Amino acid sequence: MQEAGQRIREQLTRPMQVKTKSGPKDLVTNVDKSTEAFFREKIQKTYPNDKILGEEGGKDQIKDLTGSVWIIDPIDGTTNFVCQKKNFAIMIGYFVDGSPAFGAIYDVMQDDYFERICGKELRRNGQVYSLPCQDKALKDSLMAASSRLVLGNIHNFLEIVDHSLGFRCYGSASMEILALLKGDIALYAAMNLKPWDLAAGMALLKGTPIRITRLDGGEINLMTETPALMAYPSAYATFLENYKD
Repeated sequence: MQEAGQRIREQLTRPMQVKTKSGPKDLVTNVDKSTEAFFREKIQKTYPNDKILGEEGGKDQIKDLTGSVWIIDPIDGTTNFVCQKKNFAIMIGYFVDGSPAFGAIYDVMQDDYFERICGKELRRNGQVYSLPCQDKALKDSLMAASSRLVLGNIHNFLEIVDHSLGFRCYGSASMEILALLKGDIALYAAMNLKPWDLAAGMALLKGTPIRITRLDGGEINLMTETPALMAYPSAYATFLENYKD
């Protein structure tokens, strides 16, 4: 991850090719593509029989999560990458027959690396890392969410925000997951997350008290776009008490 991060930092000093995908706000750069190609080459060389699902390779690369599957977001927060040159990360999840086995998120510009081999301790920059708390109440904490949920008051979100100390939007699932792990927020809710937005986080949060489900409390299906909720237990309960379909 650090090698890929160094390549990205070097690319920031060079001219960048920026294009759009599904719409004018859905950006992709030559750096996204080259970073995913870098990881694909490494994985295919070491694990030739494993499957790979990557954001820049298209959503129809695999049909299910049977076997060994790597799920890659080479730059999560591409708009932040283009406009701010910060607040983006590399995300990698590894699943075996649908269950998370490994996850990593690397905040490239802060050189801050979180990883977990499921069944073992969460680690930050090579050292065992413990969450700063085991629970956070929404009334005593900040929360993060997709701006669309809040501005449109979808699912009664304005009332949910009123239960917190305030609302933040990081513009990147990876940054919001890291904010949860660092205790900066109690809850993160998103409208539509794709497999590469979720896979690393599902592995990192496994074994912690932080819940990760659909917004309505249902189980996440990684093979579809998913409205997702990640929260400490008390904040999670407050959210569902105020959530409306």
